[in-house]
Amino acid sequence: MAPYTRSEAKAWARAHMIKSTNAVPTPFKADFSLDLPTLSAHVDRWANEGLYGLMTGGNTAEAWNMTPDEWWQYSETVAKANQGRMMLTSVILDPSPFTVIEKAHRLAELGFHLIEVINPVIQLRSDTDLYGFYKYLSDHSPLGIVLYNTPTAGVVLNHGLLNRLADLEMVVGIKNGLLNPADTIALRKHTGDRMVVTEPMESFYLWDSIVHGGQCLFGTCEYVMFGKQRDTLVKCMELANAGKFDEALPLYRQLDPIRDLMNDIFVWNIVRKNQYSLAPIKYWFELLGMPMGPCRPPLEPYADEAMKKTVREGLLKHGVIDSVPAAAAA
Repeated sequence: MAPYTRSEAKAWARAHMIKSTNAVPTPFKADFSLDLPTLSAHVDRWANEGLYGLMTGGNTAEAWNMTPDEWWQYSETVAKANQGRMMLTSVILDPSPFTVIEKAHRLAELGFHLIEVINPVIQLRSDTDLYGFYKYLSDHSPLGIVLYNTPTAGVVLNHGLLNRLADLEMVVGIKNGLLNPADTIALRKHTGDRMVVTEPMESFYLWDSIVHGGQCLFGTCEYVMFGKQRDTLVKCMELANAGKFDEALPLYRQLDPIRDLMNDIFVWNIVRKNQYSLAPIKYWFELLGMPMGPCRPPLEPYADEAMKKTVREGLLKHGVIDSVPAAAAA
């Protein structure tokens, strides 16, 4: 069950939505079935490597492409492998508030700490209806709710509505996934006293933390994906949190080439097309020694050879890896 009462939910989130929470891909077998043993091994590895929070169930995880039974098997596997070591947040992509609440209760039993709920993808468009959706969730959820504001859902929550939603008892935060830091800054000024407003662009974190009050990277994947450069990322974030801009900036610059690679193969597709190009990300994880297998249909199952070469050479050149695992060499 949740480690907080309803009245404590906002304060708990303020204290615990910190550091890095990573949204990671899901391993599948060659026949496109879930590879649960590999998933369990990955969760154990991420916890042992010091990842603070794990985000499951979102677009990067291909959770939209799982059956209900698979979704539960996946969630249970994560919780069992975690053994309470990482803060667990589950993204819920369902448009029905009744399904969201059903899942939230089960996730609470499994030991998840938060749910992140995408803005409704069908039917609801007016502010009145959208408010009603989240009001129902707040009234019935056993877990704190993080809003997931993203244009991939087809509707973006406006600041007036978000200001009202921030007053709801169980709305504790937002991942403002518009890839527009200016919007996040403005939103935090209006609502940051009532919910944790997070900006998922790691490239902006240095300024966000020091100048604008950002306190975490939530629902990104740099901690895992930066591999042997992870310590540089962690140190940069720690210095940013301490307000030491001059010391943090050289480390920030050191990570620029890795950011550029991630942007080229993944982020800009989200910006331009509102689509997740996951095959290159899965190959990136393979190069880190984390088997991921294919993406599920109708997505392209694997990155093409030119993309693999770009990713492989980039990770070697910029010190993310120092060798290529045999299984990912081609």
